[in-house]
Amino acid sequence: MHNVHINMNEFTNASRVLKQVNSLIKAKVFKKITIIALGSKELPKHEHIAQDIELYRINLITRNLPKSLPFQLIKYVEFLIRCLLLMRRLKPRVVNAHALGVLPICFLAKKLFGARLVYDAHELETEQVGGMNLRKRLSKKLEKKLIHKADMTLVVSESIADWYANEYNIARPPVVLNAPNTRELKINNHFREQLGIREDQIILLYQGGLMPGRGVHLILEAFKQRKDDKVVAVFMGYGSLEADIKIAAEQHSNIYFFPAVPPQVVLEYTASADMGIHLIQNTCLNHNYCMPNKLFEYAMAGLPVLVSNMKDMSELVTRYAMGAVISDFSAEGINQAIDNFLEQDLTSMKANAYQAACENAWEVQEQKMLAAYQQLLNPAEL
Repeated sequence: MHNVHINMNEFTNASRVLKQVNSLIKAKVFKKITIIALGSKELPKHEHIAQDIELYRINLITRNLPKSLPFQLIKYVEFLIRCLLLMRRLKPRVVNAHALGVLPICFLAKKLFGARLVYDAHELETEQVGGMNLRKRLSKKLEKKLIHKADMTLVVSESIADWYANEYNIARPPVVLNAPNTRELKINNHFREQLGIREDQIILLYQGGLMPGRGVHLILEAFKQRKDDKVVAVFMGYGSLEADIKIAAEQHSNIYFFPAVPPQVVLEYTASADMGIHLIQNTCLNHNYCMPNKLFEYAMAGLPVLVSNMKDMSELVTRYAMGAVISDFSAEGINQAIDNFLEQDLTSMKANAYQAACENAWEVQEQKMLAAYQQLLNPAEL
């Protein structure tokens, strides 16, 4: 039985999809899985991801057309047609839409080829930043129409599941968190050894893209305001704000920059810190209901976390006593959360964070996903 997953990106950073397809093959839900994505000149058109898992990238002839709406529609139609032509040859039994943008393509595959349709909503796309503009209104109408055509919907947080059930009057979708695999907890000391940070100092780690919109400047401002160096901030990653961080690091003894490291050793460096920070501003429901992979990556490395006051993230942190919630999205709010953090038992919070990560790890999410597929497919098909 063949399964096709469609992504409207170049499939270069798709850890959730990779975990899903590997789990489905390992559990023998499908004999073969094909991933379809957008192509580019820099990436191979065809890859064997693993045994019985392959990736096809579609290089659009129309890719270099302007980005205005009429030309974007032309590109979309080309992608749609070429996806359908490929699926006509593959004859999938189940098609997975990994974004609202590809849901119409998968719906057509259901109608044309008799495939079952799985809508895997990686976020709350119709409730992102922005007012009720034309694009948002059209997106909501499209999702409202097609979600009832899906044979199964999967979501990434409890609040998003509730929202879908209430908004569209559907059965509450299964929740499959975007969490990493369980890893053995190994503490390292790379940052102290390589940056000269004292043993008595507490390291707060910002890990990820150094770009606007992620609270980098707020964290910098917070540490510029701190009167002591009991807590130091390490920014590990790359992006357009790298120069700003380096300048701040030269001027303030409690700020450090560390370049991005290869993916295979990231967790080693993560485990070299004492706590992580993940800031998201509450500008839309998508942000308020998010449960980002980064939160669980910090926890899997044994790091308590400072998080924004987003509904699902703050509930997890509070339930497991694994960090502190930043109530005010400001430099002052960050410093208040850090001060609250310092009053708690760091050793207990580290243990709680690792427990939270293990209890919600991919091995747990995998079982929830497989149970949903068992309900989707007839016993004879499994």
